Amino acid sequence: MKTIILVRHAHAMTAYEAGVQTDSARPLSDEGRQKAAQTARELASQSIRPQIIFTSPLLRAVQTSEILAQTLGAPVSAETILNGMYDEPAVRDFLTEQLEKYDTVLAVGHNPNISYITHLLGGQVYHFSPGSFAVVNMQDETHPQIISFGE
Repeated sequence: MKTIILVRHAHAMTAYEAGVQTDSARPLSDEGRQKAAQTARELASQSIRPQIIFTSPLLRAVQTSEILAQTLGAPVSAETILNGMYDEPAVRDFLTEQLEKYDTVLAVGHNPNISYITHLLGGQVYHFSPGSFAVVNMQDETHPQIISFGE
């Protein structure tokens, strides 16, 4: 089955709490690290094994991706299309094109982008809390179907 998994990064510290000057340098909180590990376990329990993980370059997304990668055994790509410089249809198209090389891809990003990409793929709107995910069955590209959503 061809599958795209979309994950919102887990809970991050505020810039003040983390002692950083920029939004991009905000790390995961302890709660966020725990949630990312829980998300990884939930995906693994559904026998979801991505072959590649794409991520936003912002630290909290990278850290979420690394935790997912450890549990799910997938490499994190250096490709940074989820960097906010591309609109959601371009990201959707990039992810669907990856299904020519991989059966299952996972993407970690931010809201509202992840919600909108999910809507573009599956035609449904979901609220993504930190660390939540949607699994989209892309077998029939004309009618993708969201088969799982996890909080």
